[in-house]
Amino acid sequence: MRVATQLAVCLILHCIIVPTTGFPHELFVVCQDDASLIRIDTRRETVTARVGVAPGPAMIAATRDGRALFITHPESGRITKLDTVDLGARQIFTPGGTPFGIAVDPVGRFVYVGDWKKNVVRKLDAGTGATLQETPVGREPAGLALDAKRARLYVANRESRSVSVIETGSMRAFAEIEVGDGPFALTLDATGERLFVANVRSGDISVVDTGNEAVLTRVRVGGSPYGVAVDRANSRILVTDQHGDKVSVIDADTLEVIRTIEVGRYPEAVLAIDGKGYVANWFSGDLSILDLATGRRIATLRLGEGPRSMAFTDATSGETR
Repeated sequence: MRVATQLAVCLILHCIIVPTTGFPHELFVVCQDDASLIRIDTRRETVTARVGVAPGPAMIAATRDGRALFITHPESGRITKLDTVDLGARQIFTPGGTPFGIAVDPVGRFVYVGDWKKNVVRKLDAGTGATLQETPVGREPAGLALDAKRARLYVANRESRSVSVIETGSMRAFAEIEVGDGPFALTLDATGERLFVANVRSGDISVVDTGNEAVLTRVRVGGSPYGVAVDRANSRILVTDQHGDKVSVIDADTLEVIRTIEVGRYPEAVLAIDGKGYVANWFSGDLSILDLATGRRIATLRLGEGPRSMAFTDATSGETR
């Protein structure tokens, strides 16, 4: 059985807003079961490329300029770096261990990778893959979220019920925040003042004040919340429920669940882009596209076997997520 499957792998989304000179409105989706990377034009909602990658791909992150992608492979201890212009051009990094959660420095110099089994986060050279520093965190580090402005990295520790906070320059872990049971996915709001953590076992999200590293509240969503994203266009928070085949929509101001939207089977990754939601459904092998203003599912796009994680680049708005 694949390590990624055993770990109930899902995407942890990193809402890092940075300039890019990449290609407009492109969504990249990693399919774990058929080891593929799919490129989608979100303006036309069509697949524009499909390439194979090394076995057992788990999570994906993009560089600041949108020209490079990094994919972790927990089973083999590798990371694949791909060129978004030529998806066939790639490097293989071998940090070893069980690389899982990943984030990229917006300057494009460093990659941060959580090692699921060794309970550390490594800082790698983004050009060579060399390990520069290593920091102990809680048990089974899953999602990573990077706040580049304040030089902080947030790490969801699934088996420690906590989030570690690391200063990225020194790689010193200076705080550990107690959250719900089974924290897995996490993301920052546009200001970086609030962190949203999906707790898969306790069926809720923890809302963290990043100014004082304290939990403000927990919002009950039920089921198994795995993916989380912020919809800035409509001031909403989106949370996938793996076992319920739905997305909960939370008002970012009142922190109340205002609706749920049915999606495909076993939804994991979720992104909010220009008023639309994109949900990768692992078991049904497709992408649900949502109108976030109306709360309707407006399209379903067939992908491959086991879509799990996503990254988005938009040259027109200057964002990489």
